[in-house]
Amino acid sequence: MPEDAPLSDSSTEVAQAVRALLPGLRRIGSLTAVLIAGLAVAAGVLGVWGISLFQAGTDAQLPILAAAACVGLIYWAHVRMLRRQEAAIMPVLAHTVGLTYSKDAKAFTAGLPQRLLPKRGIRTGEDYVYGTLGAHTIRMAEVKVVTGGKNSRTLFQGLVAQFPNQVALPAFFIALEDKTRPGMFFGGDLSTEGLFHLRDVINDGRRYGIWTSWSSVDEPPALAAVIDVLTHIENHIGHGAQLYAATSNGEETHIALTHGRNLFRVGGMFIDENDLFRDVRGALQDLTVPLTLAQTLISAEAAAVQKEA
Repeated sequence: MPEDAPLSDSSTEVAQAVRALLPGLRRIGSLTAVLIAGLAVAAGVLGVWGISLFQAGTDAQLPILAAAACVGLIYWAHVRMLRRQEAAIMPVLAHTVGLTYSKDAKAFTAGLPQRLLPKRGIRTGEDYVYGTLGAHTIRMAEVKVVTGGKNSRTLFQGLVAQFPNQVALPAFFIALEDKTRPGMFFGGDLSTEGLFHLRDVINDGRRYGIWTSWSSVDEPPALAAVIDVLTHIENHIGHGAQLYAATSNGEETHIALTHGRNLFRVGGMFIDENDLFRDVRGALQDLTVPLTLAQTLISAEAAAVQKEA
């Protein structure tokens, strides 16, 4: 997902709206900077006190724990600042491409197909975006799956999108082959139980398994077209994201894309206009991903059906 998408001219509505929000974003950043500075001083004083008590042979547990709590609060304050800034500006940006934005994505994440993401893990979601393309509803959110616990690992981090199928398709499942391969003690991250292996697709060193709920039906041209788009997804949305898995019940398709950064990142503690507009360009490009992908899939389905006719 490239970050160099052009921003509309400074005289446009979006640029004016972004500039109008800049004083409020700076205010949030300034207040957070003051809070973090105070917490940092407190953590330093408590740390020095704790060390002096330890050197004197006295119990230093309380000041050390308090210093650690201050460090934790610094991280919390920074995250909260970014969330407040994103919550202020992202609805404006989403509106410019015909979408609606909400920071909360709990309901969307809870309703995702179980097969789409690692079954062993804790799912969380944010940055829920939805809208319509023609007569079809499109929804997406940032989703993360972690193992939890003391040594928590990230199993998936990326964008999950939901699209309607333009034409009726057989149910299918696409996933990276190594994610469905059983491990030494457990099954694969993604389950293929009850499915039939149709074929594999190899693209740029990645092997995708194609699975279906049927075993005796020829592969429809529309499904073949969708599979080709999904397994070569970087040709349509850029190389910043890769297909992790996709599943369809025949009427709608859910797609999970991995990425290496936090999407919709807008704002900062000491943000200026240049920094803000750079962030806006990246966020606008991120917002176009589901629309581009949906249009590509719909066109592929329609072209395949027309060719078959």
